[in-house]
Amino acid sequence: MKKIIFILSTCFFLSSCQAPTTVVSRGVNTDIEKERIIMQGIALETFYKRLEKLNNYAWPILSSSKPFCKSDTKYDIGIIAISLEDLRTELRQAAKEKIGISKELKILFLIKNSPSFNTDLRKGDIIREIKSKNFKWTHEDIIKNIRLRNFNADTIKITIDRDGQILSYNITPTLICDYGIILSQNNNLNAYADGKNIFVTQGMMRFIEEDKELQFILSHELAHNSEKHISKRVNNSILGTILDVAAASAGVNTRGTFGNIGAQMYSQDFEREADYISMYILTLAKIDSRGVENFWRRLSAENPRSIDSYNSSHPTSPERWANIAATRKEIEYKINNNIELVPERKDKN
Repeated sequence: MKKIIFILSTCFFLSSCQAPTTVVSRGVNTDIEKERIIMQGIALETFYKRLEKLNNYAWPILSSSKPFCKSDTKYDIGIIAISLEDLRTELRQAAKEKIGISKELKILFLIKNSPSFNTDLRKGDIIREIKSKNFKWTHEDIIKNIRLRNFNADTIKITIDRDGQILSYNITPTLICDYGIILSQNNNLNAYADGKNIFVTQGMMRFIEEDKELQFILSHELAHNSEKHISKRVNNSILGTILDVAAASAGVNTRGTFGNIGAQMYSQDFEREADYISMYILTLAKIDSRGVENFWRRLSAENPRSIDSYNSSHPTSPERWANIAATRKEIEYKINNNIELVPERKDKN
């Protein structure tokens, strides 16, 4: 009986729903499929242009921040390469037809001012071989080792195929901070670090108005990595969790309260520190940071809660504006008085 009532109710529901009243013209499936490929191609092209811009502005940050990164450094040549095998299956046709990506390993772009950029290498060159006195890489090994920055100070020889012409170039890798630069396909206004990588969303890339704003964001996230903020937060969370476990053994259910408190401990101070150090990073990279604090004015217009919220993991936007302006004055004072351009530390030993 219940089943019959359900069926009758469903039929009544479906028959009672109101429908459009026009006869809509519908594209044929072949046109829809063609347009899908075109749109995928446009999306890929846009993504890679933004990725190139992101890497171009990250390079001077990575190459000038070695004093902060300390042991987190590796040698690099500044090539981003790609083949169809790197893409999801459903994107390969668009990548092949609209961007010219193939099964061959091609140079997607050369990072501006990197060692490779200062050669006659070009976008679209097919990489046949990379070798030095210690290694010899071909297709699969090339892309893996380029991304892992498995170079050393030795000059390498890269052999490419350009329209059937085999050419070779010698490149000397340079030492940079070993943090990956990743463009996240996300529309939120966000950037973040995970200890080994720096992530910037496409939403943030569209929001940025000036190049130095992007470089400030990259410097801020690099500072999170170089200052080990992520691992410090994890350790603080673990210490809090130990208290939760101790309380549980005493018969008290804390519901993970101390672990959560530990995870948030000093979170605002970590953000302040990242802003502070980022201004030194910009200075060492010879980037004019004047007015970069106004980024927080524009961001507060998008997120008015950041103006007065004191309960989040980040300081308020007005405080960040003022702190950055104060840091610039500190740096200018040091420059004018020939004082070493290093952040002030609580423990200078």
